[in-house]
Amino acid sequence: MKKQSIKRVSNEKADNAHRIVQEALRSAATAATTNGAIDLLGEALVKLDRLLAVKGGSGWKSFGRFAA
Repeated sequence: MKKQSIKRVSNEKADNAHRIVQEALRSAATAATTNGAIDLLGEALVKLDRLLAVKGGSGWKSFGRFAA
């Protein structure tokens, strides 16, 4: 039961990560300026960092490299 729950959470994270990346790419592609596109992609990286951050254990570790 616990493994199923972990797998479900993992699948949800993957789906959310995919959605964040797709939205960021679409927004960046239609941004008015290059700097605007870079800002949008940077915001997506922050969202991904927060989504994938894990406290302890194995997996993705956020090192706080991005400003909030």
